[in-house]
Amino acid sequence: MKVVLTYKMTHEWNVQELLTEYQKLLQRAIDEIWANTTWKEKKVKHCYSIGKRRYKYYETTRLIPYFPNTKEFKKKLRDELLKNWSFAKHYADSAIKAAYSILESWRQNYLKGRRKRRKPVVKRKFVRVKTTLMRVEGSKIRITVRPREEYLKLDYSGEWFYERIKDWKVGELIIRENDVYLTFSKEVEFNGRVKIGIDSNLMSLDVYHPERGWIKVDLSELHKIAETYDGIIDKLKSIQRKAPKRIGILLKKYYTRRRNRIEDFLNKLTVQLSREFPDALFVFEDLNKFKMFNGNGRKFNRKLSRSTWSKIAQKLSYRVPIEFVNPANTSSTCPTCGSKLESRNGLVVCRCGFKSDRQFLGAFNVFVRDLGSP
Repeated sequence: MKVVLTYKMTHEWNVQELLTEYQKLLQRAIDEIWANTTWKEKKVKHCYSIGKRRYKYYETTRLIPYFPNTKEFKKKLRDELLKNWSFAKHYADSAIKAAYSILESWRQNYLKGRRKRRKPVVKRKFVRVKTTLMRVEGSKIRITVRPREEYLKLDYSGEWFYERIKDWKVGELIIRENDVYLTFSKEVEFNGRVKIGIDSNLMSLDVYHPERGWIKVDLSELHKIAETYDGIIDKLKSIQRKAPKRIGILLKKYYTRRRNRIEDFLNKLTVQLSREFPDALFVFEDLNKFKMFNGNGRKFNRKLSRSTWSKIAQKLSYRVPIEFVNPANTSSTCPTCGSKLESRNGLVVCRCGFKSDRQFLGAFNVFVRDLGSP
């Protein structure tokens, strides 16, 4: 299998013109694809809670977008983008690829009800550099801006991550105003024999390892960080009308601190997990936090909003292979006979005689559910 790692390093290039023009090019690509998108009606099923374990179902008709994806359309789009384009032609190919990626991400969120039927707008400046625009010699990379006229050069041999990826293949780059993201890939052999199940809970990650058993990873410190800053932010919001400008500056400061503290915690956590289980394949539940908000009260929903399961899985995927399984009933299904279990003060009991801690069972069932996967 292929493992891909991404690292960031700073640069001192003057790339403002390239960033601005690429942003316009990318938006033109999105505009053209959007203008040629077809919308088809489709019946969609919905449900909402009307009480404890009671739901009401209904159907609506939605317009589903289908983006043009033929070779003829892409060729025509490329020719259109290259008009009055003064940089290397391969940036047009890069913009088309990025445009489809942005639109596909929008489509997934639109189908889940998180986005409206509005065309995406490119607000951030970046340039996606294909490998065809790069010449790599060891740790040195030369990036073509204008053929035979203008190039960007970088050397990552002095970066902290060099020893880890010095024999890896360099992939696409993403250039921003002050830094550049480098991707490296390597084909590795992974036999999949050691899979570990991860049950994601509000205050912990419960891990089931087939050789080491049940391991609990405490996340209470993460929630404490978020809760502390949320308290400060809520107090500031309550008095914002008295001094909107001054309070606005303070809110920005504490939002930034909150984000940075959480990011630091997650980075350290995923590094520790990848080192603790270097030869394992991590199996997570494919959770959708938005579907879990319910009538359990504002306090529960606030705690749920602070959960970072998807970020943990995402950051961990940069270091070790991961997979996802259906999360339905992982904490309430008997692994012995398949019956629905009764919960008794944190324990689950089955009529077949099986008895277990609820959180251990969740991790074990995630592990078992993935055994049938290739």
